[in-house]
Amino acid sequence: MKKNIILIAIIILLLLVIVSGIIIYMLFNTPKEVKEEPIKIDKDLMMVAIGESFVNNVKESKKICKITMKVELNKEVAELVTYRESEIRDKINAMVRSKTEADLAGKEGQEKLQKEILAMIQKIINSKEVRNVFFDEFIVQ
Repeated sequence: MKKNIILIAIIILLLLVIVSGIIIYMLFNTPKEVKEEPIKIDKDLMMVAIGESFVNNVKESKKICKITMKVELNKEVAELVTYRESEIRDKINAMVRSKTEADLAGKEGQEKLQKEILAMIQKIINSKEVRNVFFDEFIVQ
């Protein structure tokens, strides 16, 4: 009888330790609230549309490619980009016409074209202040 009482006491003690451990774990491991910082706006950057849209034939295909884009740039070079817009549009048109369907396919094709356009604009205005190229519209059909 004494052994049964000791065994029951040990089981109750173990259950109390386990329950206490679970409660302590839950109290101290609650997910902390992540404070979302507001998006910071760089007042020196702006978005500039390069013309309306580009519509070009795809190389070795009967399809066409329509692109509408904006460039993110420093305000200091915005006037220069606007002044050289005709040259930039001409180079972009030539670049897109030289691409095949495979070159323009998928996310990788779009990202590669964005990088090529960015490098070309930076070269034309001789400045790295053009930060990024964004496609508002990218259609191949």
